[in-house]
Amino acid sequence: ENEKDFENLRRLYDITLWQDVSFPDTSEQKRTVIRKRRLSILASIAAAFIIGAGLFYLYQSDTFKHIFDTIYPNEEPALYTTTVPTGEYTRLVLDDGTSVWLNSKSTLDYPLHFSDDRRLVRLSGEGYFDVTHDPDRPFIVETAEYTVQVLGTEFNVRAYDYQHTFEASLLQGSVLIKALNTADELLLEPDQRAITENGNLQVTTFHKDEFLWREGILFIDNKTISEILVILEQYYDIHFIIDENLPEESKKYTGKFRIQDGVEHILNVLRLQNEFNYIHTNWQENNYYKIITTKQQKPM
Repeated sequence: ENEKDFENLRRLYDITLWQDVSFPDTSEQKRTVIRKRRLSILASIAAAFIIGAGLFYLYQSDTFKHIFDTIYPNEEPALYTTTVPTGEYTRLVLDDGTSVWLNSKSTLDYPLHFSDDRRLVRLSGEGYFDVTHDPDRPFIVETAEYTVQVLGTEFNVRAYDYQHTFEASLLQGSVLIKALNTADELLLEPDQRAITENGNLQVTTFHKDEFLWREGILFIDNKTISEILVILEQYYDIHFIIDENLPEESKKYTGKFRIQDGVEHILNVLRLQNEFNYIHTNWQENNYYKIITTKQQKPM
């Protein structure tokens, strides 16, 4: 594309030059002076365009990156930030071809170009990574308390800063998880999940439908009402208040919901199997849902 721009500019310059030479004038001396001035101006304009196009091409190429890395070998690359609004999700393709899906309320910091020795990104929230294999540059996901290091694999990381929790689920390949402030580390195999329990990493399993959020599907796997409400707060930017008179939870739920159907649709389905209802109110510009027993309030 840049070569085409250069050729177009050169043609424009040649055409203009030809027109200038052919333009009649009664005074040879005057024609010579005007021609020289025009040539000088046109040459300056064309040169500016050519230099600009060349610099743009150079910036986009790996040559610019090599020159910059040579002059500033210890400089960290500039980071870009993508933040996903509440209730939405998005997909990114990074410099190396790695695909990243970000869930609701998630933030990812990443460079335009990765360095020559590693591929580092920083995550707050939940991200699903399909990493391009590169044995010379490990791919590292850094969270508030842990790092997840891989060469090429498929995995999911959930680490919202405000929840102070961490979990990493491996679908393919292998990942090495390291704590930032301790010597704690763990090597995961496919179909294993690492979670934090009492400050330590533990291994458990997971259901692959949990990652259907990439398609706008919320999967609930054997959760109590309280656990489900925490999940719903993430997707719908709301707050729940649970009445102290609500009976002790014993039932657990498993099912799928379309996120776009809304929180009240999910609550209406769940309350069919349990003795609770909800009251929706706005307080201090925030959305609140109070979960109460059916004995206190008639169904809405």
